Formats: sequence, C-alpha cells, structure tokens
Amino acid sequence: MYSFSAFRGLASGVLAVAVSTAALAAPVYDGATATQCIPFANPQAVSFTNAPRLNVSVGPAPGYTSVQMDTGSVGVALSAGKIPDFQALKARPDSTPGTQYLSSSKILWVGTWVRTTVTLRDGKGAPVAVAYVPVLGVEKAGSCPSYQKDGQICSDLAPAVNGTIFYMGVGFGQEADFQPQGTPDKNVLLNLVRLNGQPIAAGTLNPGYIIGRQGIQVGLTAANTAGFSFAKLEPYAQYPGDWLPPKGCLVVNPSENGDQCVSANVLVDTGIPQSYMTVPVGTKLTTVQAPDASEPKKMIGVLAKGNSVSVSFPATAPFIATDSFTIGGGTPVEPVQVIPSVVDTRPPFINTGRHFLRQYQFLYDAKQGYLGIKHQPNPCGET
Repeated sequence: MYSFSAFRGLASGVLAVAVSTAALAAPVYDGATATQCIPFANPQAVSFTNAPRLNVSVGPAPGYTSVQMDTGSVGVALSAGKIPDFQALKARPDSTPGTQYLSSSKILWVGTWVRTTVTLRDGKGAPVAVAYVPVLGVEKAGSCPSYQKDGQICSDLAPAVNGTIFYMGVGFGQEADFQPQGTPDKNVLLNLVRLNGQPIAAGTLNPGYIIGRQGIQVGLTAANTAGFSFAKLEPYAQYPGDWLPPKGCLVVNPSENGDQCVSANVLVDTGIPQSYMTVPVGTKLTTVQAPDASEPKKMIGVLAKGNSVSVSFPATAPFIATDSFTIGGGTPVEPVQVIPSVVDTRPPFINTGRHFLRQYQFLYDAKQGYLGIKHQPNPCGET
C-alpha cells in the first residue's frame, strides 16, 4: 500500500499533474461564515481505496448508520421500513412517488419521496449538521438494465420495505444519467438547517462542499476556499438551481491519436474505483477482457496496459488541473480499470472514479456555480 509520504512524492514527480496559479474565475464569499467539517466514518490508510462513508441518521430514529457518500448520484435512499413514521409521512401531500437509478451497477430503487430530517454525525456519533430534505423510502429494488435503455421499471423488482438499503448521493448535474429526480433539493449537503446544534443564520451559508482525504467540509467561506483554482459551471436550464457537470479536455494515447483533446463531460465519482470513458469512433486504444469491477461475474473490455489517459479542467486552456496516468503504471491515481466505449452516438465523457481525489481536493459551489481544484491534503477529518 502507498503511504501518504510516498504519494506526495509521486504527485510531484511521476504523475503528470499541474495546477494553474491563475484562476479562470473567482467566486465571492463575502458574508459566508457557516461551515463545518464532517469526518468520514471510515478513515483509510490510503484514502479512497474504499468509498467514503458518513455517519448518518434519518428522522428521530435513535442511533446512526455509516452510509456511503456518492458523488455520482443525488439523494438519500433508505429501505422504507427504516424511516421513522414512514406511512404517516407517505400520506402527507408533499410526498411523491420516486425512483433512484445507479447506472454503474444497473440497480433501480422504487418508492416514495418523504420529507424528513437527516442528521450528519462526527466519528464519535455526535450530531454536527442537520438537513431537511425528501428521502426516498425504497419499497421495491433490483437489477434493471432495461431501465437504462427505455426507462421502463422492471416487473420483477423485489420487495425492499424491510431491506438494508441505505445510500446517500451528493452529486450534481446527474439528471440526464437516468436520474431526473436527482435535483438539488434532495442533496443533504446543500440543504442544511443546523450546524453544531445551532440554526444557520440567514445569509451566512454558501451551499457547497470540499472533499478532502478524510472528510468533507460543508459551507464555503473565504477562508476554506483559499488557494483553490476555479472554473465556472454552466447552469442546467431544465433544472433551475442545478449546474451541468464540468467539461474537461480528454486525451487518450497521444502518441497514436495526437495531442488534440476531446471536450468531454467529467464526473469525479466517489462511488466507484473504476473509470468509464466514452470517446469518438477512430480513437486508437487497446483493450483486454476482465471481470467488471461492479459486476465481477461479467467479463468486459478494459484498457490494456500501456494505454495512457489524461483529463484536464476545464475543456480549454488555461487549465486549473491535469490528471494523467498510464494503465499498469502503478500510480495512486490510476483507477482499478478503465472501461472504454468508442461510439459517436453519445457525447465524449469520462467518469474518473474516486482515485482522482487522492491528488486533488474537489470543491463544488452550488450557489454561485463553480468547480474548484486544489492539491490534497485537506485538514478536514485528518488526525
């Protein structure tokens, strides 16, 4: 395993990493003072080997549970029977039928969105932040690949009211990825009402977060955003209040395809250790068959050793960050596998997986619409 000191050495040497000192744009945080560090419930010797988790409780339920924090989806999903007073909440007029789809694993959850409190806790279980959001009470669940093809809910989903589903998506701009209900109002980290036991004063919270190695900082201020380089995000016209995923400059095997980059949508996804990539027809790359990291019984084509991948933010220079790796190179930012799709029927895209976060902090400003990048480490959650 890599130590932090070994990683820092790689980040400054072997890895092709660069952060521009000149920000492309600069958000303003005048008056924003509300902020809180929420440590991950699973600190790791090498961060992001596993998906980060947070200690969470829903409603007035006693105790709490460690829940996966996923930037590739939006909203809390919980087996309906685990939500206190679910039937009463379901009967309220502000409850609505709902779905949540995880496109990487082809899992579909079907149930009802009910409004309740979600409490985020520190490593000892003490409450540090409270949100009031719709939570999906999952009543049916199962594998449903056809949902991704035609939007139809599979008829053989299993009852899940008394299941063990508990998941928390905190991403943005994912509605087009078969998540039309994954809107900002369902994101716990963006709809906080209390921090450290106190109500949040009006005008003091700039909703957004910073993902560090061992924790996530909610609430953006001038102090905790210092040193970041920023890129402006585009508004998501169909979903007011949301922002489109960032654009990046994607280069694959420059020795064969040239240095000309492809403008691609980028997702930094804490939920998976692998990477997914869509590139235009004609892109030269080599693949081998391997078990799918999400479905180990399924064999798929993955990039073979020697292929190189580079993605820079934003899509055009000046770049604020560049993340590069070669398959088989053994650097900490290399995903466990890269699953390519060479087609012209879908726009270029790369899901970096979570290994990207071993070298960079990732900032999302939900109010002003900015992506921020800064080298790790981040002090939130560090011991």
